[in-house]
Amino acid sequence: MRCVKTLLAFFTVVPLKTPELDFRCAWALPYVAAPVVGGVGALVYAAIRDPLLAYLALLLATGLNHLDGLADSADALMVRDRERARAVLDDPRRGTAGVFAVAVVVALAAGASPHSPLDYLAADFYSKALTVVAAGYSRPFKPGLGALFIEAARGKWPLAAPALAIAVVYSPAAAAAAATASLFLFLALYRHLGGANGDVFGALLEASRAAYLYALGRVALTQS
Repeated sequence: MRCVKTLLAFFTVVPLKTPELDFRCAWALPYVAAPVVGGVGALVYAAIRDPLLAYLALLLATGLNHLDGLADSADALMVRDRERARAVLDDPRRGTAGVFAVAVVVALAAGASPHSPLDYLAADFYSKALTVVAAGYSRPFKPGLGALFIEAARGKWPLAAPALAIAVVYSPAAAAAAATASLFLFLALYRHLGGANGDVFGALLEASRAAYLYALGRVALTQS
């Protein structure tokens, strides 16, 4: 139960007190957090049919932590020296690359043409399951929350596979397109930094969700 509370507190805006972080059930991330985060986006889109506002509501439901990770990672990617790039991740100042990365993600979501509120649920299941799988094959470049997440996901990532399968079945084309784009970013960061941390996983979460949602809309348009 403590692990479930950790996942909700760390990956959503649900106000739960967690004196000690416990990521032992990291594999359960898509099952625990995606219904909350994706559910908010789905409900807002069902009510007002505005993809931008629905996605902004979804982002607020995450607590914006992982959007910050995307921005930090983008800034780090622009620094050639590995040690300096790692230092950039801890710099609270926001660079041009970070602002650009956030703008791209929001633009993708705003440009989506969802054919159903369920698109938001599928997109969040996809991003969280993909991140667990990626963590299962990763190594950390420093101690921290990312290292704890990797340790917990290693060996147990197949338990997140059913959630990933749901998103793939929902739209194979969108899943393939989003994986191509978001894993390219993840691998670029992984190679550049010499491993992964929480910011890198935050970047993967945000990039894969936005890419999947945008691809869903493109697929729906081509089939209409």
